[in-house]
Amino acid sequence: MEKNPQTSKLQEQANLMNLAFESVLTEEQAIELIQGKLKDAYLLKLRIDVENRAGVVISLVSRFKHEIIELYSLFSNSSLIRKIRTFEDFGQITHDMAEAAREEAADAGLSEQVGRIMHSKLNKQILENYYPMWDRNDTGALVNMLENQIKAGLKINTVRVQADVEFVSSVRNRGKTIFAGVLSPIVKPKEEGEAGDLSAAQIDPEKAAVQRQIEAISKGFGRIVPAKTVLSPVNGIDFDDLIEGDKVLFQLPNSSPEEKALAKTLGAVDQNGNAKPIVGSFLTIASGKNEYHIFAKGPAGVLLQAFEESPVRLARPKSAATPGANPRPPGMSGGRAQESGNTLNYFILIGVVLLAGMLAFILLK
Repeated sequence: MEKNPQTSKLQEQANLMNLAFESVLTEEQAIELIQGKLKDAYLLKLRIDVENRAGVVISLVSRFKHEIIELYSLFSNSSLIRKIRTFEDFGQITHDMAEAAREEAADAGLSEQVGRIMHSKLNKQILENYYPMWDRNDTGALVNMLENQIKAGLKINTVRVQADVEFVSSVRNRGKTIFAGVLSPIVKPKEEGEAGDLSAAQIDPEKAAVQRQIEAISKGFGRIVPAKTVLSPVNGIDFDDLIEGDKVLFQLPNSSPEEKALAKTLGAVDQNGNAKPIVGSFLTIASGKNEYHIFAKGPAGVLLQAFEESPVRLARPKSAATPGANPRPPGMSGGRAQESGNTLNYFILIGVVLLAGMLAFILLK
């Protein structure tokens, strides 16, 4: 029985919406994504040499959900694998991978292991740190991390990773149709995240402690916005001098459509469309070895989170940096001085009243 064209069109639209919602959060975003008005994901293209085996991995990372939404990993002895280059476009690299999978049986075990390592290590926190680098097509940190993690995970000495990254529309760069019946995606096991967290806590208790600090600070905030500190080596304020409520300046990322829209909403864009600092109300710092996560309450009640590898001097709004313009709360030095002044005035007033009373008594007598 021939399908009704209208039914087929509705089914296609439903499939596209399902694909879109794997990466975005709202219906409006899904519609814009399908219409080609929005980019939502990073396409990672990796050539990985493990000892004498060559492999290719392609992965889509959702910028909205901060997670891998699709990952294909292929290691084999196929001569085609060694000819694949990371600068190839999506259509070419997926075509070459499919041909290589047909030509030579894959090393399923190695393909699965590398895919699982990527799933476990590219968590939300790592991804958010990588986004600014990926926006500049800088994959150096990703390459170093993967080489070290694959060596450790597979207990081998020789690993070489080449990488390329593009910011794309996820619905236009999916491998489901291309690889159907040829190559299966590497799906993140449900227990992988829990096992990874436990392992991290056992291997590096300090990092686990920092992560617990961050989770505790984040509770109660609907949205965490990655930000950059604004430094002021001369007139800035040191980490040690910061107290809760101090006003400090932050810059918001302003590259992707989502970032631009958020920056505009939070007042981080001027009338000419240029980025400008926003003011955050300092909350606290989660710190560990060579890592300092600065948290502040930003506009609209969002939680601003910035990262520094060492203590720095943070820039403040001009009004806050001016002496006397930003008095400390009671209990700090400025508050104590004010309380002392008020107490002195009180005793002077009592003395004047007593003196006047004594004079009146003498005159009447």
